[in-house]
Order: sequence, then structure tokens, then C-alpha cells
Amino acid sequence: MTKNITKPNPEKAFKKGLSEIKMKDLPEVREALYKILRVTTAQSFRNYASGKVQNLDVEKARQIEALFAGYGVTNPWGL
Repeated sequence: MTKNITKPNPEKAFKKGLSEIKMKDLPEVREALYKILRVTTAQSFRNYASGKVQNLDVEKARQIEALFAGYGVTNPWGL
């Protein structure tokens, strides 16, 4: 399955959520997001974080929301 890379889409981006995470928790959250998204490179991760990957499926979105909720971030979506 190919990932379509386009211009940033704030509705599918979670950069806002990352900015609300405490610095001490950021490495742990980033590692969990890599696993949820099944990515291995920083560039792939940034594409998801900025909403450039169009095919973020519902299950991954729910897992991302649950992860952020565990760190007190209620709405991670946006740039």
C-alpha cells in the first residue's frame, strides 16, 4: 500500500498534541507513535505528525488519541 504524501492537512496532523506533551515524556510518546504508525524513519514520522500522509486509518487515529489522553492531552489534532 502506497502512502500519498501531500500538503499538510491539520485534521490528520498531531503536531499540536506533541507540543502539549511534557519534555520528559516526549521520547516515550514518540516511540509509542512510531509503533502505532509502523514507521522506522524520522521523515516518515514527521509526514504523519504534520498531516502529510492522507491515509491515516481510523484504528490508528483512535490509538493516537488514546495515547495522548494517557498524557492528559484531550485534543491532539492540528498543526
